[in-house]
Amino acid sequence: MADETKLRDYLGRVVAELHRTRQQLHAAESAESEPLAIVSMSCHLPGGVLSPDDLWQLLTDGGDAITSFPTDRGWGSALSGDEDGRDGDGRDRTRTESGETSARGGFVHDAAEFDPGFFGINPREALAMDP
Repeated sequence: MADETKLRDYLGRVVAELHRTRQQLHAAESAESEPLAIVSMSCHLPGGVLSPDDLWQLLTDGGDAITSFPTDRGWGSALSGDEDGRDGDGRDRTRTESGETSARGGFVHDAAEFDPGFFGINPREALAMDP
């Protein structure tokens, strides 16, 4: 009789656990069907793209995000390259499809307005990195 009582207790616990598991599964499945809400989007890309709408407009217009070198980052030597297509620091400049060199590229032009303090970056470190 004691074994039968133990078996009934065990089966009762298993049934209760199965019931809880089914409830959890139902809750998880219900959560999957909830609608997705996008609350914000942003972009900061070359070519003056500052929003998803700007990016879409650039693409639909067949625009070009390639611009001249920014002038507010201390890259003055990059604008005066030698005939081999290297800038004053010996780095390669952009090459066009025809093989010519160009002082153009895909730059985020207002990157110099980056606020390092907002992100907890000290000013000296900010000068050494490309935000």
